[in-house]
Amino acid sequence: MIAVPVATMAGLLVAFGGTSAFALIKSQHKHAPIKAVFHLSSMWGLALAVVAIMLFWEGRPLASIGMEGGQYGAWAAGAMIGLTMVTFTVLSLHLGLQRGRSAIPEGSAQGLKRLTDMPLWFRYAAVITAAVTEEILFRGYPIERLQEITGNAWLAAAIPLFVFVVAHLGGWSARHLVGVLFGGLLLTAIYLVTRDLIACMITHALIDSTIIFLPALLRRYGNRPGGDL
Repeated sequence: MIAVPVATMAGLLVAFGGTSAFALIKSQHKHAPIKAVFHLSSMWGLALAVVAIMLFWEGRPLASIGMEGGQYGAWAAGAMIGLTMVTFTVLSLHLGLQRGRSAIPEGSAQGLKRLTDMPLWFRYAAVITAAVTEEILFRGYPIERLQEITGNAWLAAAIPLFVFVVAHLGGWSARHLVGVLFGGLLLTAIYLVTRDLIACMITHALIDSTIIFLPALLRRYGNRPGGDL
């Protein structure tokens, strides 16, 4: 373990502390409509703050958190994994709806209702925001810096994964966190294997894109998640 630069400590504090505070605020309004401007500006503000610390205080490039150009193989792999997950999700919904079952697990219905009740522009913005900002805050920056500090890649991956899962409790039920954990494990594994954050962003965006077309799919079958949506 090495001495931790103040700039790196500040970056980790923003990444973990900022997202935890944001989750705490959201948890107080879990049943209320999503505040679009607050949601988007908070996540972009935290991510840009971390990037600013990295560029201007640490004096390190975007490549130090896995953001480099020309990594076409990693990007293609990220797209393939994301499309596979989307296909699996759509097929599961399709089969479930055809058999008359609820389209969405009960533990996810309330959170999805809040999202699908929002206008289309927000759902697009939310997907892009989550894909870019969460990968910076929970994958690229903390994994790279914690590995430098601890010398242990597994520990460096486990700590951000834990914060990532807990942070989602602010807007979702505890039962939904099983899916969040799976998604977090998948994205963390992609980063550890490729060390390419853009590949993770591509996968993340494709997985989350289901919230864009979910309402249309549900309308087609006259079904709503959990009977309410």
